Amino acid sequence: MKREVHEKSALLLGYKASYLHFPHKKPKATLVCFHGWLDNAASFIPLAELLTDYEIYAWDFIGHGKSAHKHAGERYHFVDLVPFVDAAIQSIGRKDIILVGHSMGAGASALYAGSVGECIQKLILIEGGVPITETPKKTAEALGDSVRFFRKSWQSLKSPVYKNFGDMVKIRMRINSLSQSAAHTLVKRAAVKTRGGYKWRADFRLRAPSLVRLTDLQVMDIVQKITVPTLVVLATQGIKELKIIVDKKNKLFPRAKLNILEGHHHLHMEKPVALVELMDNFICL
Repeated sequence: MKREVHEKSALLLGYKASYLHFPHKKPKATLVCFHGWLDNAASFIPLAELLTDYEIYAWDFIGHGKSAHKHAGERYHFVDLVPFVDAAIQSIGRKDIILVGHSMGAGASALYAGSVGECIQKLILIEGGVPITETPKKTAEALGDSVRFFRKSWQSLKSPVYKNFGDMVKIRMRINSLSQSAAHTLVKRAAVKTRGGYKWRADFRLRAPSLVRLTDLQVMDIVQKITVPTLVVLATQGIKELKIIVDKKNKLFPRAKLNILEGHHHLHMEKPVALVELMDNFICL
């Protein structure tokens, strides 16, 4: 029997933001969840189906899932995710929140916890925790490349049309090493029927390179200020760059509990049972 879930939306930062709400009358805690790049709120459905004692809010970031796209001529910046996380939390109106993020959503959640941190009791970071950084010496080069890319192509970044929904599922299976079931769950929310077939809902401008990125020192300054109990969960076959969290755990997340689980980057979809056990034990400590 599937868990009760409601499709909802709220006006956040001037945009319609969609989310999935899994209600509970007397929850152990309220989880507010944020997905990874080009994923969507549906990535948390496998966890929600197992975390039946919790109330869960799973959001679509702007430009992702069923949330609105940014206006013409605007760009997507990683740091903009932090005020989005804040606005989503404020719209819920709770003060006992467990903040959960996967990949990009984990990085945004960590930055929020270290800089704002209001209303959250604990932090759970799944296959993520720090955004991609840049060295100061490459700032001008990266900014110039991004501006030139945007100048030439921002109006032409259009989502391709696929004849079959199944083709989109196969693409996600191949790119993200996902099972057919997990890929179908993501694509069901990520695809929209259009003339001639299906296309991705996500704003194709999300694929454009960042104008500017935070430096290692800036990120470290933020995450070292996280005061709430933190659980970091990485996958054995996840993104290699995330191993920096293992190598520099004491510097990056001095108060974090680190766990490594067997699986790929989307282990919260593919290995939800093992992850739920870790999360439940951590939350109930």
